Formats: sequence, structure tokens, C-alpha cells
Amino acid sequence: MNRRAATVFTVVGVFLVAAGSASQPVPQPDPLARALRSAGIEPDQLGFDPKGYWTRYPDPDDIPYINLAFSDLLAEPLRIYDFTANIAVASELYLNPEALATQDDALIKAVYYAGVRHATAQFRAYSASLWAELDGDEPLLAAIRAIYESTGAVWRYNAMGGASDFPLIERDTRREIERLDPRLRGVIARTVLHLLHAHEWTRTARRNVDPADMQAVWRIRRLGETQFDGLEYYPELEDCARTLDVNSVYYAGRKLLQSGWLLADTLRALRDAADIDWRAQALNLSTPIGRIIVGGTGDDEHAYTDACLAVDLGGNDLWSGAAGATPALDIPVSLAIDLAGDDRYVNEREFLPAQGAAILGAGVLIDVDGDDSYTSRRLSQGASMLGYGVLADYAGDDSYRLWTSGQGGAYFGVGVALDGSGDDEYFIHGDGQGYGGVGGAGALVNHSGRDRYYAEPVVSDSVFRPDYHSREGSLNYSYAQGCGIGRRGDIGDGHSWAGGLGVLIDLHGDDEYVSANWSLGCGYWYGIGMLWDGDGDDRYRAAAWSSGAGAHFAIGAHIDEGGNDEVRLWEDSGYGIAFGHDYAVALHINRGGDDLYRVRGDGLAHAINMSQVFFIDTEGDDRYETGGNSHNYGWNNYMKNNPPPPGAFFHLFSRQVSAFLDLDGADRYTIVPYPDGPRQVDPRIGDARVRLIPEPPARDSLSHPGYHGIGVDYIDLDDRRIEAFRDKLRRP
Repeated sequence: MNRRAATVFTVVGVFLVAAGSASQPVPQPDPLARALRSAGIEPDQLGFDPKGYWTRYPDPDDIPYINLAFSDLLAEPLRIYDFTANIAVASELYLNPEALATQDDALIKAVYYAGVRHATAQFRAYSASLWAELDGDEPLLAAIRAIYESTGAVWRYNAMGGASDFPLIERDTRREIERLDPRLRGVIARTVLHLLHAHEWTRTARRNVDPADMQAVWRIRRLGETQFDGLEYYPELEDCARTLDVNSVYYAGRKLLQSGWLLADTLRALRDAADIDWRAQALNLSTPIGRIIVGGTGDDEHAYTDACLAVDLGGNDLWSGAAGATPALDIPVSLAIDLAGDDRYVNEREFLPAQGAAILGAGVLIDVDGDDSYTSRRLSQGASMLGYGVLADYAGDDSYRLWTSGQGGAYFGVGVALDGSGDDEYFIHGDGQGYGGVGGAGALVNHSGRDRYYAEPVVSDSVFRPDYHSREGSLNYSYAQGCGIGRRGDIGDGHSWAGGLGVLIDLHGDDEYVSANWSLGCGYWYGIGMLWDGDGDDRYRAAAWSSGAGAHFAIGAHIDEGGNDEVRLWEDSGYGIAFGHDYAVALHINRGGDDLYRVRGDGLAHAINMSQVFFIDTEGDDRYETGGNSHNYGWNNYMKNNPPPPGAFFHLFSRQVSAFLDLDGADRYTIVPYPDGPRQVDPRIGDARVRLIPEPPARDSLSHPGYHGIGVDYIDLDDRRIEAFRDKLRRP
């Protein structure tokens, strides 16, 4: 049979089920179950469960740093929706403006469900167990002294059996503290003690780590660009990953985050109630764990390279440098808080983490209000490498610009970027906007507003990340907007590391997404990539390996919960909108609205080399445009490796599935030849029609019949609900 041929017949002819009587029709299964059964597979037969005897298959038991959820989601792909929905509903519950203003655990829970839980199962969504016992007379002075005592630093110098005349640390510290209103001293003192506890936990975390390895890791800044095909191996990074007590780092970060929320909330309440000269408030103290700074409500400039705590009470400020990020190995915790104003955060140093980022430690930046701009180069804006990094911006129309590795990105750690309300813009070269690099959990969560996410798609001298999957290498590797990417070592040095979990959650608003290859809910080499967009009329523009896609033992999901949306894979690109290659699971689901889908190449529920993909549009008058000479609407390459050679013998124990379902509406299927040509109605599929690939007789005659492809357009269903994708969680 010709590869592109498929029998077309009416839905009614395929799915008639005998009834017990005319008045008592037999209940129909949900549409997905019906479609799968018509293609010869039961829902409980989905997924992959690799075995050690699958020779040549990269056994997950031998691939380190696999995400906690990966193997189970690979075995139960219909759980992907519930898994992603849990993150989205938790984000709605804890990132809304009221929760941020009133719930003392909202911020820490938002980060827990978006990031921490996907990096470790040894925490639950409880508090960070903050504790601070303040001195009744001089709380801040006592807190500073506790830092000296804990770190073994000298508080009072002496010589020749007596006290030295100078330096007099206690006197100088007391004089500096006197610049601060007494009503603020206890508030700051409490946070200082929390930071000290966090610092002690990072020391515990590093107890077995070689200092030389830490120094080597600090200099790594091109990790994302060099790992997807194993271009460079960093043995020191792996040694640190094995010896670092990362849960102690996470505990330190959780303390920073909850303490930061508490400090910001307390200062806001005090600012509204107390008669304090807020503009005059100032503090600048150097301590053994880093500098402590407090700025007033003027337009200040903060350019410190050694801060463990920086607080600004208001004004249009300029923050230069790290700003809530670990500035050096000997300052492993850093917290920055800005209460109000239209602020600028600028970091031009390539080897300095910034704006809520950490290496081998914990960094948190909280900006409460204002239209802010964030600009940095690498590992910034909610990012980490062997650490815990969080950027939380509560409100305002904000702008985020970054080269690579951030805006919710992590390697061997947790990196989360949170934005509450406002119309925001995100720009990145690549490796970010919800990016799970090797062993990491990265999440970008945006609550509401008309937002724009942009990963530079076109190769240029300034952004040079060419992907050979594009014509003449003209498009970039994006690795962005919900993307999990691992280290594929099987083609090189044999050091294969699993990708992490990369998640982008946008809950409300009409949003725009622009990227090139590997984006919009994409996984690669044991990575998980997920994009969830809630309500709004959204526009998605990407290229290959995007919009619910995966390759080489990976999971990708793109979920849109409502609105009139457009999903376009530009140029002649394909490999997307529910596409899987080499034991990948890919899901694209869109609820409601009159939607447009355009893919010129292969896609729209196309599986190859033993993958399982699912495309589902629940309702609306939708338009589908393809190049016409491509593989779409349930296609799978059932003739490849059938029968399998020894190198692919494990295909015998797996099933390939490609399911395309449009559940309702007057839909249009059009062929648009590339680059130019007359538009025509697509003869392969249409309203109330079904195609099976391969047809049952052909499938049954195969050496291995485990290939199940279906493209179906339903109309007038009594019940369009699919159990696996039903909203089951209690929403706020």
C-alpha cells in the first residue's frame, strides 16, 4: 500500500455499537478510548516500561539524574495532563495577588509545586521552619554578633593579654545600626538570623565537596549549549552533583524565600502604619557571610558584589550586578527585596549569576511592585546550577532580557521565575523560559496579563545557535518555553545525563510565544518539557520539534485551556504539534475556541520510531493547514524496522501510537503547498471522517503489528469529555 494512502470512511460506519434495545442504548466509551480501540489498542496498553534485556536501548536504570516523574509518566502517558494540571492549579492558588499579600506560605508553596517537588521528594509543602530569637535590647547588633560567633570570625580583637584599641567592630556596627529607625531594627534582625541559618545549611551541604571542583564548576557558563549532543564533558560538575547534599541547599533556599516574603510583608504593613522617615533609612554593614544593605525610598543605586541581604524600601532604583544571587563561592546565600518603584536590574558580567540565581547555594530576589526591567547574560532571573534560585515579581508591566540559562531554568537544581500581574515581555537567546537542563527542575510561572515570550528564532552574529534541522541552519536551537533537555552521551563519550523538567505556566491573558526549534513543551533525552496556557486568545509561532514534541526517550506536552488560538510552525518546518521520535511521548491538547493550526511538514499527530503521540482539539470551528506532501493526522512509520533488526529488537515489546482527534465543530482541512501553490481541500481527512494507519488488514500482516494510527474528526458527539483530560482538581 502507498505510504500516504489511507482508507477514509464515515465515523458512523466505524463506531456503530450494538444496543441492547432501541430504548436502552449501550453507553459509549469516551472519544479517545473509542478511537484507540478502533485502531486496535486499549487505553491500558499505552506507554513504555523499558526492561534491562532491551539491548541497545539506553536503560533508564543506567542513566543518572532521571526526573522523579519521568519513568512513571512514560509508562502512563494519559497521566501527563493531571500531572501538569496540578502545577497549574497550584500556581493559580498561590500566585494570585490576594494570596501573595495575605498568605505567609503562598510564595514558598508556589515554588514548591513548580520546582522543588520535581527535584526531590524529601520535602512536602510545609513551611521552612523559620526561627529567630531576638535580643530585647539590641536585636540587630546581637544578630550581627551571632554571625561572627557562628562563623568563627573575630568580634573583639585582643593582643598581649588585653583588648585592642582598634578595630572596634562592635562600636562601628552599633554606630551603623543607629542610622536605622528602631522600629526597623528588629525586623531586619529577624531576617539576618534566618540568613545565618540558611548559610549554615549551605556549609552542611558542601561538607563532602572538593573545593577545587567547586571552583571549576563556578566557571562553567555554556552548559546548555554543550550538552544536548555531549559536546563537552565536565567531570567536576558530575563530581559535585554526586557529593553535594543538595537537599540542604534547597532547605537554605526555602528559608530565604519564606523569610523574604515575611520581611516584605512586614515592611509594607509598617510603611502603611508607622510615622517613619522612610527616605532617610540606610544601613551598610560588612559581615563574615556577606554585606547587609538597607536603602530608603529615594532613587538609589545598588552595585554591591558581596551582599547576602539587600533591602530597598522604594523609589526607582538601579540594581547592578548580582541582586539576590550568589556573587561568589564564599557567599552562598543571597536575598534581595525591593518594595516599590520602577526599577532596573542590570548585570553585564557573563560569569556572575544574577537576579535570583545561585551556584552551589541559594539566591532569591523579590520585587513587590512597579514596572521593572531585568537584563543579564547567563544564569539569571530564576536560575541555578547545583543550587536554588528564585525570582519573584509580584506586579507591574515587566521586561526580562537574558542570553541563556534562566527565566526559570536549572541544571542539577531548582530555578523558578514567578510573575504575578501585569503585561510582561520575556526575551532570551535560548535555554530558558521554563527549562530543565541536565538534572534540573526549571519553571516560569506567570499569573496574568498580556504576555510575550520570545526566544530569538533566527541565526545571526549576535545569536548564533544554528540547528541543522532548519533550512541551511538558518534557525536557532531555542530549548525554551517549557523544555527539558538532557546530555546525549551515547554518540560520544558515553556520559549520558537525563534531562530535567522544564515547565512554562501562563494562567490568564492573550499571550504570544515566538521561538524556533525545540520549544513549546518539548523533551529530549530523558527530559520532560511542558507548556500550559490557561484562558486567552494565544499565538504560538515556532519551528521544528515544538508544540508538544519529543525525541530520544522524552516527554513533551503543550496544553491550552481556552480561547481562539493560532499554532504555526513556520517555514517548511515540521516535527511538531504532537510529534514523537524514538520512544517519545508527546501530547497537544487544546480546549475550546476556533483555532488555527499550520504545519508545512510532518506533524499534527505523527509518530516515528516507536513513539506515542496524541493531538486533541475539544471544540470549535478549527482550521488545519499542511503542506500536503507530509505525514499528518495519525501517521506513523509502521514499515520502519518491521521486522526489526537486532539493533532495534526491543521494538517487538512496544507499541507505536499516533492519535489525532477533533471532537466538534465545522472544521476545514486545507493543503497549502510550500513555498507557493494553490490552496486545496485536503482529501485525507474532513468532518465526520476517519483514517486508520495502517489499515487493520495491513497491520495484522506485519511482522510486528504494534502500530496504531488514527485520524478522526467527530461531529455531534453526545459527550466530548475524555476522562484522561477531564479537569479533576479543586480550583481556587
